Amino acid sequence: MLILAWVLAPCVPALAAEVLLLHSGTGPTPWNQRLTSGLIEGLGSAASVRQAFLKADGSDEDAYDAVYRRLSGALAGDAPEAVVAEGPVAFAFARKYADLFPGAPLIFCAMDRPASEILSRSGNCTGLSMTVPVRENIDLIFAMRPDTRLVVAIADRTPGSARLMDRVDQAMRPYLHRAQIMFPGFEAGDDQGLDLHALGDTLASVPSTGAVLFLRFSEDREGTPVPDETLAALIRDRAASPVFLAGDAVFGSGAVGGWMIPAKDMGADAARVVLKALDGEKVSEMLARPTRPVLRFDGTALARYGLKAPDKAELVNPPAGKVEERPILPVTGLAWALGLAATAALAAFLRGRYKA
Repeated sequence: MLILAWVLAPCVPALAAEVLLLHSGTGPTPWNQRLTSGLIEGLGSAASVRQAFLKADGSDEDAYDAVYRRLSGALAGDAPEAVVAEGPVAFAFARKYADLFPGAPLIFCAMDRPASEILSRSGNCTGLSMTVPVRENIDLIFAMRPDTRLVVAIADRTPGSARLMDRVDQAMRPYLHRAQIMFPGFEAGDDQGLDLHALGDTLASVPSTGAVLFLRFSEDREGTPVPDETLAALIRDRAASPVFLAGDAVFGSGAVGGWMIPAKDMGADAARVVLKALDGEKVSEMLARPTRPVLRFDGTALARYGLKAPDKAELVNPPAGKVEERPILPVTGLAWALGLAATAALAAFLRGRYKA
């Protein structure tokens, strides 16, 4: 069964155009509501925003046909002038059931750029691909912590994660003479992804000479969605070494921050495309640029790990008084990733060559 919910943007003129914002998630979250806020503010009085949240218990066609019928009834002939699809589920739904939005341009966001053949079959469509700032964050880790000897990259098994990990490998090449990269859940002997228990143990086991780069983790190894609040709690309670972020979904959890794509900026960028579409421009002929990352840090988290923000970085949550440093747990907890023999080798590697 699919869950459908509506939220209407307040304070818009009665004759304003209507924009439908389709979400891939189950309901409002701090992250998707920041995106919504950016869209609403960017549109101003030119359009109202209606939100719909799509979530299936399964992926069979009957479930999506059911939500199609419900959404068709909710629109009741009042089709939107433009559709913004947040995430791949919403984008796939909007493409499959395009007859719900006759003539409405489709703008995707918060997802990898679809293949060219998919875009070519999507009608009047463009979007803001979510280009994760991988190299920027790898360089940032070594600029802020030159003694880093291990980078642990966290990713899920969703489409696009493999490309992200390939980009991490490429970005790490200049540093491989001094540090190692690991992908928990994607190592030899354990390549089925992470569950929440393993993710928590991972965060708790990274040594003091290590750092975590959080790429994405929207679902566990079984494909069960993981709420941002759950991830934030894991980082807050378990992280033993600095956690750098490529997005702001769990910013404020105790992660230090980094180069990230702000949800509100993404919504504002989508609004600019919508406004052009409402002025009559064909969105399929637009070259929409990805949202630019910003350099943002949590001041209290930085202090916890003895780090200082680079010049010109945005700093929030400055420490109020002395901040107690987070204790570092033994590295032997890394058995989840490598197996016993490989873990022993890694422990010797870290305690020997890189201990100094």
